[in-house]
Amino acid sequence: MDALEEASEQVGVLEQRVAPSPLLARLAVLLAWEGSADTEIDWSALAEAAGHPFPEDYGRYVELFPPGEIGFLKVHHPHRWSAVEDFLTYARNWHAVMNDKAELAGGFPYHFGASPGDLRVWGTVNLDYLLCWHLNEGPPEQWPTVVCDTAMVDPPERYAGTVTELLVDLAEARNPLPVIGYVTEVEGAPYRFSRYE
Repeated sequence: MDALEEASEQVGVLEQRVAPSPLLARLAVLLAWEGSADTEIDWSALAEAAGHPFPEDYGRYVELFPPGEIGFLKVHHPHRWSAVEDFLTYARNWHAVMNDKAELAGGFPYHFGASPGDLRVWGTVNLDYLLCWHLNEGPPEQWPTVVCDTAMVDPPERYAGTVTELLVDLAEARNPLPVIGYVTEVEGAPYRFSRYE
């Protein structure tokens, strides 16, 4: 069996585990992840506490991948913290810092928070960039990701896909967002999933 057949077989096995998301199964193969998060999240309680729903794609991601990192990229996971409130506070703290920076910089096109129209952080790249959903009027599955420079030097970049689509595009070196394209090229920090211990 050649490498392509073996990878296809791995995707097939993972597709059964993460049905109905073949893209998530592909991501697991690309990131060399064979485990699971072994966790259940009360999404309705989390949405109520956060003040907004969460995209199903993100939900499937955190139910397959436990808290961890992908090289320099981190997807914020509700179980990384000891309580849901800590998970939400982490995002709110980023929102407050970024809103203060935006006010000082002037002219920043977004507000950070959990209300319609706001940017809501879902991940970070080496603490240099925030990965945020733009909580627009559409359903959560259609919220684009906006990448924001935490120093507010680079202008925000928009990506129209889901969390999983962005992670797959990065893993396949498609460079969907040039400002963070370097995450797959950093020597000594492979773009692979590493679980927090």
